[in-house]
Amino acid sequence: MIIDKVQYPEDNPNFQNLNDYQEDKEEEYVSNESFDSTTSTSVISWITWYCSLPGHEFFIEVPEEFIEDEFNLYGLRAIVPMYEEALDMILDLDDENPPPSSELPKIERSAELLYGLIHQRFILTKLGLSLMKLKHKESRFGVCPRVYCYYSPVLPCGMTDIPGKVNVKLYCPRCGDLYTPKLKKYKNIDGAYFGTTFPHLFFLTFPELLPKNSLSHPINYEEEEKNELQENQEKNEIQDPENEEDQNKNDGRTYDIYTPKIFGFKIHETSQSGQRMKWLRWREGYKSKIEEIKALPDVYSDD
Repeated sequence: MIIDKVQYPEDNPNFQNLNDYQEDKEEEYVSNESFDSTTSTSVISWITWYCSLPGHEFFIEVPEEFIEDEFNLYGLRAIVPMYEEALDMILDLDDENPPPSSELPKIERSAELLYGLIHQRFILTKLGLSLMKLKHKESRFGVCPRVYCYYSPVLPCGMTDIPGKVNVKLYCPRCGDLYTPKLKKYKNIDGAYFGTTFPHLFFLTFPELLPKNSLSHPINYEEEEKNELQENQEKNEIQDPENEEDQNKNDGRTYDIYTPKIFGFKIHETSQSGQRMKWLRWREGYKSKIEEIKALPDVYSDD
């Protein structure tokens, strides 16, 4: 399959309808990956069937060679009930003594759990990261809902590696925060099937995919102010406030922070109604500044 170079949606100024975009990309991906159902001899494997289910678009197909290697499955036997039966179902192996039909629902649940834990390990391999990279570049996992992230592509992430605890979340590399998937079909996917390591290892492996001026590449505001002042002195002109927003877009500065205001006046960061979210306070020296203010006598007193 040949994948054309895909432009990031955040780079398109006319990109507005997020839901239509995700639906179009989903239909395009499914059509490219669909098998020839017109051939009577075509047989779909359990892995292909499972990954093609609605809501399972985040998964990639784990090669059977990876599953057949016992080293890759070390420790899973103690976690997954009916391990042997679940493994046979995943690999489409015929059992000489098939289990009774009453046991099939339990085996199916065990197979789903086992495949999810195998998937968590596979996406940390070189091949797994490369396959997830293809989906990421197509924004198959969605985009960040935060306004100032400008539709930055996200990655699935778990809040724990233990299954059955928390459903899958979406990690945005620009703001560095987690979000719950908007579509309901993703809310029943276990976050442990992707794990806590994957998104961070992904961007360590592919640093070129990190957005500019993201949390990992913060803006040095002091240096920017000096450079801006120097440019204004050289040009001997004052920048038009109406064109300031366009200028920020042109110079590649895309990691912006919302500034709350009351009647046009900025709210101080130390205010109880100021910006409270942790990832908005990454600027150097902020913590020490807060400690100095708290050390002042009666700083929060009404007297």
